[in-house]
Amino acid sequence: MTVREISISSDELESWTEEFWQWSCHIYQNQDVAKICIAVQDTLGLNVNYLLLALWCEQKLIPIDQVIWQKIQSESQQAVDAVSYIRTKRLGLKGKSEDAYQQALLIELKAEQQHQKQAIQSLFKQFQGFNRNLATQANMQAYLETNQINAEDQATVQQLGQLVQNISQI
Repeated sequence: MTVREISISSDELESWTEEFWQWSCHIYQNQDVAKICIAVQDTLGLNVNYLLLALWCEQKLIPIDQVIWQKIQSESQQAVDAVSYIRTKRLGLKGKSEDAYQQALLIELKAEQQHQKQAIQSLFKQFQGFNRNLATQANMQAYLETNQINAEDQATVQQLGQLVQNISQI
């Protein structure tokens, strides 16, 4: 049996990062989305980038369990802190200098983008080395056991699973 691992190239990672940023900007332009995100951020302390990441990953059918969320948040904390610091400084400029406020807003957006990049990198790092064969066999095994397929027939179906996977990789 050949073991194939999921690996994501740096180009693919950059592509996913840019796609997520563009999608986030597009979604966040909707005033209702922005209002809800800010309200949830302010009242519940939730992070807008993580809310958007959860929604984007749902659309992409990318699972994120609690363990992965903890790792994403831990590995991205420095970026979260930077965004928070910049936001506090920007809000302090409100009503004082419109030019300085707008410059701080642009800096904050760049920091938000960096935060998203770190979150995406952390997310996909969790999938590095993930063994596709084990996942396929676990899914298949659960299906077969649910349908009470005997061990002899399970071996045949497992071979089919391996064959299909090999064809898919060509």
